[in-house]
Amino acid sequence: MKNSIHTITTAFFLFATLQLQAQKQHSHKKNPDDSSRFYNEVSTYVNPVLPGDHPDPTLLKAGDDFYHCGSSFHFTPYLPIYHSRDLVHWEVISRVVPPAKANWVPDKPSGGIWQGAITYFYGSYWIYFSASGQWFCKASSPAGPWSAPVQVKTNPVTGALGYDNSIFFDDDGKPYMVIKNGQKVNRIQALGRDGQLTDTVINLDWINANLQYSWAEGPVMCKRNGYYYYFPAGDVSGGQYVLRATALTSDSTKWERLGNFFKPITDAHARFRSPNHIAAPFQLADGSWWTVGQSYERVDGNDWSGQGRQTSLYPVIWEGDRPWGLAPASTPINKPNLPNTGILWRSVRSDYFNDENSGAWWHFLSKKMDGRYSLTTRKGWLQLSPDTNRAHIVQKETDHYYSAVTKIEFDAIDMLSRAGIL
Repeated sequence: MKNSIHTITTAFFLFATLQLQAQKQHSHKKNPDDSSRFYNEVSTYVNPVLPGDHPDPTLLKAGDDFYHCGSSFHFTPYLPIYHSRDLVHWEVISRVVPPAKANWVPDKPSGGIWQGAITYFYGSYWIYFSASGQWFCKASSPAGPWSAPVQVKTNPVTGALGYDNSIFFDDDGKPYMVIKNGQKVNRIQALGRDGQLTDTVINLDWINANLQYSWAEGPVMCKRNGYYYYFPAGDVSGGQYVLRATALTSDSTKWERLGNFFKPITDAHARFRSPNHIAAPFQLADGSWWTVGQSYERVDGNDWSGQGRQTSLYPVIWEGDRPWGLAPASTPINKPNLPNTGILWRSVRSDYFNDENSGAWWHFLSKKMDGRYSLTTRKGWLQLSPDTNRAHIVQKETDHYYSAVTKIEFDAIDMLSRAGIL
């Protein structure tokens, strides 16, 4: 037997020709009474609220619950659903598309599944995503189980559906898909009860006809005081903009370009300085407005640093009918007026491998690895069985500092064989 203790600041891998047993992983839990009392004494938070790589965030408010998803790319099972009740603490509750239902999905870095727009209409939860076309799954609960993927049909008038689309609801509850394809296609079309596009296309291709917003990608919409607000992002490295109109129309003369969405940054120490790709702004019961967005972490003055697109929570300020996102800052921000629900700030999860299926917090870097592990061969152990190369199981790191302890049983077949935590 070999016991191994590591302090980890990157992705948490278990890999090998081995059997593994998680023995203990510190999560710094307090008893519920202490945790609730401490939470209620703290009135602020510091971004990012969901550290680690979580690109293209989308967010759904459903009653007192909030659900977050985004592009999962090649990490599988695809499309993890995060749940929160206070917008600050998050936990994974399900994964939408297992490898067995994704045989057509490209299995390579930056391939996989993009978008992950989670929504609710006509009595079901839906998630729309891009993977060689636009698809959706549906469920009675965000915790699943989710249906098999169904492809969204298109036609020559609608055109190709592209990627990073979102769902908007008008005051009457009618859902629309906000469609983005390439740099110059920006369109809106209603959705029917079957999840498919219906009615006529609202063509907004004029929005980025001169590449005013670079890619004008990840567009989202909201409505307030009779105004429709349309928020396009510049590209993955930054830029977030806003337009408004009093009617949902293709007529460009009815729309007003308001410019940048985020207030200018005045804090020289702010680390996440290029926020964009926001989720549609939404209102809480106390009247406050909020959104989440992504940003790279600044390293040596460069946001494009390969540190992952991390999710931050931003208050939305209204100056009359003009929305502004609060500028990124290094100082604490007053948290939303929402109750504590016991979700820990630290999201790396302990696991004693006592269940027959892996927890939603585990995933793989390729589809074939989903068949290289077993939780039933030996009770209380995770068995990884490589082919001619290696096997692994991964937990996405969202914490910067923590400890991990694992117990490993490993029968090496040569001096180059290795096993453990990376």
